[in-house]
Amino acid sequence: LASAWRYAKRTGRTLAIDWRGSCYLDQPFTNAFPVFFEPVQAIDGVRVICDDRINQMSFPGPFFPSWWNRAPIDCVYRPDEQIFQERDELDQLFQSPEDVDANTVVCDACLMWRCDEDAERQIFRTIKPQPEIRARINAIYQEH
Repeated sequence: LASAWRYAKRTGRTLAIDWRGSCYLDQPFTNAFPVFFEPVQAIDGVRVICDDRINQMSFPGPFFPSWWNRAPIDCVYRPDEQIFQERDELDQLFQSPEDVDANTVVCDACLMWRCDEDAERQIFRTIKPQPEIRARINAIYQEH
């Protein structure tokens, strides 16, 4: 999330947090972000869409990485090699001072430890767990 946010900030793009299909939820069309975190409108000047409006959105092409320009039926299965290739392409793009001509950049690969700590801190300062999750965290903290 921090890498995608940093890129959106640098390029003036909107950040859409689309965590549908999460392995942490039984409902494949539910965006996991607002289930676990309080929705936000912006993160340090970057417009954010992270609620259920994501289900009504149609993201404009062309897409980057180019694999996402395939017909939907071709996108049902992504082999591990494809995911690793996308991760590397995204890492190169996010580390570069350049932007791409694609209207939509899809960051669907884990880029953990590939962004600076300031970006991570900005995310952690901005997003807050939902109140019931925050209460459970505090209870565990107090107990231990």
